[in-house]
Amino acid sequence: MSVVVAQEKKPLIRFDIKKCAFCKICELSCSKYHYKKFGDSISRITIIRKGPLMFKCHICTRCEKRFCITACPTKALSYKGGNIVVDPKLCNSCGDCVKACPFHGIRLHPETKLPLICDLCDGDPSCVKDCPKGALSLVWLPEVRK
Repeated sequence: MSVVVAQEKKPLIRFDIKKCAFCKICELSCSKYHYKKFGDSISRITIIRKGPLMFKCHICTRCEKRFCITACPTKALSYKGGNIVVDPKLCNSCGDCVKACPFHGIRLHPETKLPLICDLCDGDPSCVKDCPKGALSLVWLPEVRK
């Protein structure tokens, strides 16, 4: 019996810690793009300071295991076109997707309680475009699916 293996490309926003100035413009750019207002609590990317020159970027990595989709009890999450997609009609805002993501790439919107998951701004991520230091870049990685 042979196994059919399909190789696809998946998008990833790469973070260069050496270039980050912790200005958080990426967070503001994200919230402005999606909600027409500034606010780090409604951003789909989060930059955390862990030390004087130590930052960490939390964003959906579109991991191969897709823990969030598996964890969703209402099947509100799916993978389409390289992104995790939320069906707001099915989502019950339980937060199981947030707890399941080992990369801390998902959080709930403070008002709607729907998951905030990076969707790459329709293929042209505003965080990447607006980062003044070039700390973020969009790359396409091979993804092997069986």
